[in-house]
Amino acid sequence: MGQVLSELYDLLCRQKQVLEDLLEMAQEERLILISGRSGELEGVVRSQLRELSKLGSIEKKRAALNPAISAELGLPEKDITVSAIIIRAEPEQGEKLKELQSELTALITEHTSVNMENRELIRTHQEYTEAMLEMIVDSEDPLNNFYGGDGKSTPERKKTTGFFDGHA
Repeated sequence: MGQVLSELYDLLCRQKQVLEDLLEMAQEERLILISGRSGELEGVVRSQLRELSKLGSIEKKRAALNPAISAELGLPEKDITVSAIIIRAEPEQGEKLKELQSELTALITEHTSVNMENRELIRTHQEYTEAMLEMIVDSEDPLNNFYGGDGKSTPERKKTTGFFDGHA
């Protein structure tokens, strides 16, 4: 592999490792959310932020290679993509990059799916928590509207407070 493409390959391999670590953390996050061990969530989120910082650092190094890649392959910087590099690289280089591109794409797809599941679990948990708090604080049906047509509450429509009056 040419020196610059070899550097690119190494950086993409490092990005792949970080993405694998992030995927593992997202899967751990999902297990924490499912099992209700929310106290452990902060540690996972901190670890994810550290890994995202690593990913950003590697990406800056990768982007810094663009001028050299452009010069080596005769490709305008704005057109540099892994697919464009694969087409212009030596066959062996192209195959290695194509395999790595496939692995990265699969990782990103799986990570996106796990993150969507986690986002839904968090949203569901928040809705459940809000409903439970509403039940404890307010004795009236929270779906009823307690305001008149003028937007002001009327004495006969005012809610009574629940056992916990919400004024902590």
